[in-house]
Amino acid sequence: MIEQLIMNGFVLGATIALMSTGMNLVFGILRVVNFYHGEAFMFGAAIVYFLSVTAGLNYWLSLLIAVVLVGLLGWGLDKAIFKRLRKNLVGGAMAALGLSLVFLNMMWYILGPLAKSIPSVVTGTISVGGAVVSLERVMIAGISFGVVGVLFWIVRNTKLGKSMRAVQQDSEAALVQGINVEYVCGITFAIATGLAALAGGLVGPLYAVHPPMGMSMLLLSFVVIILGGMGTTIGALIASFIIGFQQSFTSAYVGAEWAMAISCVIAIVVLAIRPRGLVGHD
Repeated sequence: MIEQLIMNGFVLGATIALMSTGMNLVFGILRVVNFYHGEAFMFGAAIVYFLSVTAGLNYWLSLLIAVVLVGLLGWGLDKAIFKRLRKNLVGGAMAALGLSLVFLNMMWYILGPLAKSIPSVVTGTISVGGAVVSLERVMIAGISFGVVGVLFWIVRNTKLGKSMRAVQQDSEAALVQGINVEYVCGITFAIATGLAALAGGLVGPLYAVHPPMGMSMLLLSFVVIILGGMGTTIGALIASFIIGFQQSFTSAYVGAEWAMAISCVIAIVVLAIRPRGLVGHD
């Protein structure tokens, strides 16, 4: 039982990390509280559904197309809207919330009121430390963890990553140093929304595909970002697994209806002790 809950928590934590890491990048670099991120998650699942189930394309090709399309949409939204609202926390948050509502209602019209399902890509189970886990969940966790690891490497070791960190620390100084701030901001938004779409497309076969599916993941991502420390990528990763394990154990021993509430209580307690989160600097 314990082993099973640990594995479930690890899979959920890896998925949350995929969502929250991108969302944290947007906040850290663009200073935008991106309420639209949940819809990017939902778009990923919806596009995979339409391409793989309705159009009959290969699942993996559908997933790749979904990531690219949602990433390009994120780039376009940054250039059209968020470019004018950077570092304006209230204005950016309101614009993102408005976009979220528009896209949510649009998808109610496109998807309809009934939840859709995506056939499982990988079947079978595997025994890990006494826990029986579906190969599909192992695949999701592996891909999520691998992508987050690659993103960390990019941020730490590549020219683009160094430019991101420079813009995060001081965008005006970065501009003086010859860094194309507009490009960095645009690519950051594209990467973040693409990661959300990847997360949605990966878990689409596990859960029902419907317009509000991104709401709970969005709230979990907010909790993770606040818990780990806003703008800190390593903090988001640590907090993702804390919340993933908490959600798994709470659902089993207390009740699924309490899982989200307890996640929020944990974040509140940590903020009362460390206002900048677990990893944020005081």
